[in-house]
Amino acid sequence: MKLTQGGDKDAYERLLVEISPVVFNFVRKRVFNQNQVEDVFQEVLLSFHKAKHSYRTDLPFPPWFFAVIRNAVWGALKKNHKIGQREVPLEDFFDIAALETAEDWFDDRIHQALEAIPQMNRQAVEMLKLKGMSVETAAKTLGISKAALRVRAHRGYALLKKILKTQVEKSK
Repeated sequence: MKLTQGGDKDAYERLLVEISPVVFNFVRKRVFNQNQVEDVFQEVLLSFHKAKHSYRTDLPFPPWFFAVIRNAVWGALKKNHKIGQREVPLEDFFDIAALETAEDWFDDRIHQALEAIPQMNRQAVEMLKLKGMSVETAAKTLGISKAALRVRAHRGYALLKKILKTQVEKSK
């Protein structure tokens, strides 16, 4: 290690050849996902390379070495875990695309059904459900009482339910 810190490339190459099997076995015993072993092994070697300047030659090499690779393994596992949490598996990706298509189809059906109900019911439903207005605000906008708005909205919901149920039965 002293020669490696002094810049001897041959000594560094010999050191890597000697420690690589030890590092690989250390990683293999601590990483349970066999698909990640090689990646973690590479990250540990890179961490070792970055940390080699911190070795004090007056102290024994093995404790420093195993502390470095232990910390590198934990760091790599944390990093891979965070990445894994954000990933969407490929098989799920196609399900998501299918859901978006189904949602578009459903949105089209809703808008067609809204167009089919009377205007006063459509206005009540759109204001309360699509625009998210409060009953009080929507009633003031239409110039009617809150009770009258609720009646219009509930009649609109009933008509929408009937129209959508008919559309679903036709599509079967």
